[in-house]
Amino acid sequence: MPTFIDMFAGAGGFSEGFLQAEYDGKFYEFLLASDINPTCEVTHRMRYNRQLGLNTEFLTKDITAADFIETLCATLNQASGSVSIDVLTGGPPCQSFSLAGERRKNDKKDDLFSYYLKVIEGIRPKYFVMENVAGILTKDKGKIKDRILSEIRNIVDYEVLETLVNYIESLKLEAPHADSEALVELDLCTQILKIWIKQDFLIKERRKDYIQITKSIESLSLSQQQKQFVRKAVLDSKNKIKNPELEKLCAELTVYFVEAFRNNKDISEDDRNIIRQALSLVSHQTDISIIRDEIKQEIHAAHLYRSIYKDQLDSSTDHLDLFGIIEIAVNQCDKLLACKLNNKAVSATKKVRLALEIIAEGPYAAMRRLIRSAEKNGLKTKDLEDLSKEVALYRITNPIILSASDYGVPQNRTRVVFIGCRNDQDIITNIPATVSEEEKVSAAEAIGDLNYIGIGQRALDYDEEYYRQFKAKEYGTIRRTVMGTPEEKANGEVCHTYAEWSKMGRLNPNRFPNSRHSVSIYTAANNQQEAVQAAECSAVLHNHETAQHSGDVQARYALIRKYGDYHKAKACEPDNPLLKTNKRNYSCLAMDKPSTTIVTLPDDFVHYGANRALTVREMARLQSFDDNFVFQGKRTTGGDRRKLETPQFTQVGNAVPPLMAHAIALEILKHIK
Repeated sequence: MPTFIDMFAGAGGFSEGFLQAEYDGKFYEFLLASDINPTCEVTHRMRYNRQLGLNTEFLTKDITAADFIETLCATLNQASGSVSIDVLTGGPPCQSFSLAGERRKNDKKDDLFSYYLKVIEGIRPKYFVMENVAGILTKDKGKIKDRILSEIRNIVDYEVLETLVNYIESLKLEAPHADSEALVELDLCTQILKIWIKQDFLIKERRKDYIQITKSIESLSLSQQQKQFVRKAVLDSKNKIKNPELEKLCAELTVYFVEAFRNNKDISEDDRNIIRQALSLVSHQTDISIIRDEIKQEIHAAHLYRSIYKDQLDSSTDHLDLFGIIEIAVNQCDKLLACKLNNKAVSATKKVRLALEIIAEGPYAAMRRLIRSAEKNGLKTKDLEDLSKEVALYRITNPIILSASDYGVPQNRTRVVFIGCRNDQDIITNIPATVSEEEKVSAAEAIGDLNYIGIGQRALDYDEEYYRQFKAKEYGTIRRTVMGTPEEKANGEVCHTYAEWSKMGRLNPNRFPNSRHSVSIYTAANNQQEAVQAAECSAVLHNHETAQHSGDVQARYALIRKYGDYHKAKACEPDNPLLKTNKRNYSCLAMDKPSTTIVTLPDDFVHYGANRALTVREMARLQSFDDNFVFQGKRTTGGDRRKLETPQFTQVGNAVPPLMAHAIALEILKHIK
């Protein structure tokens, strides 16, 4: 059966959706989840290991850690005896991509997709899914999206690439050279590609060494402090891989450039030094990258992106970015070429510019350049084109924009997914909707049976009398398939109301016999160590607890319910003291429509039928989590504690809706080989 692992797992929205998916006798085996937050680990282990009886591993580790991939592979080897993964899912944190609030240019979270791609390159799954907010498409005028697509296409098979480069070199020996400029381009592409091939080899060798050494030191009679010291020394060595061939190329280009401009008095020393310094920075890009990452981490840790130094900090990291360095240098080359230069200076400037462009583009683009240059020199063959198709490990079209409400989720949550398909798999360009606009699940359908709870109350079971009343109402009688398709279009599939599906669970009861009608477990522990010792609460229903709202808060909610949201209420009653509050994001759920996007703050939403905020369970219903999926840890918390404790509301708000994940998983199951 296909296997999957879930990165940036959070509460487990992807995990839950993938375990629900089955097609033609195939389903997914869940090997491992990873997240930096220990409270999410508690939620995962209680759900998948304790409740469902799986042997899923959980890796609580920062994906930016220098030894993350090595630790991931070691954990997978220990768990399954193999690192063969069919599907990798993940949603790197999206705060800095969101259209809501201030975008932080130096938020280190912006770079997390790059680390995610490194994991992809390390384990080479058949498919990978990367989910994010729609704002990522417009971030930096689309540059972030373009960079993501470019980096995905630059995940290449270096062994095949080496074969292709060697093949072109052999053809070159036998064919006449018809185009001198194309020959320069061909030679530069060949040289730079060989540099990357060697670097990849060095990285793989260092990774093997690191894994071997870390295994060996466990058997040594050393203290934990000594072992940690050895690991760090080996790790530092692994992560500071330098490629002398790149330094050699940059040095050769520098000498060539300086020599060409030696007698040119019309070009200032400063103008020439921009190129020289850029080549020097590029040759030391490993060191520069380490420095830049350290600066960004310090900016993030100290919250300096909101300081008076913001512009200077942005500028410093921009100038340490490889793409930024090359962009400045390329622009300078264009400036020089617009001047009056002799032939030697023109040739040198063009060559430097070309080399910088190739380095910025990455291995896949350089390979395509190489083939075009070979063609111009009469070296094109069918074998060459066939080889080129094998170089790019993953194929991808434009990102797919999904609305959760199209898949039976009672929530208008728009998300972007990047689905990469390994070159031996069918490409996926669309996730078919399961409901039309008129068939979408409403808020009342989703949570109407739970509105028996009062202010400051906690429910551990359902109110059967209230449930009978709910089923008698129009919105409580709508029967659907598990993916939301109305009964009249079900084609023989099992149908229940949305509330019934939520109560009984959407997992296959034959595969997961403990997933239905079982007593769920809740603990307030924030980490695994606490969970072992914590007093556990067993009940039918969890996470259904209302806040202790004051009379004024209830009166404010009544006004917001009356007008629909805070801004309309304020416009109609500008002098009402109840509306004089620092919070401005209140909105009321519409009874007959899907909710707006669920976020991490519980008091952003007012219940359509009561003067109160939503409970965790109600928000989970709107996300399409089953009721027997229990969110662990504290219900809510404030300020900086959110970063440490990841309360239930945060887990729910940040999650991928399981039914949307289910649709993605199902489409992959239909295509996977």
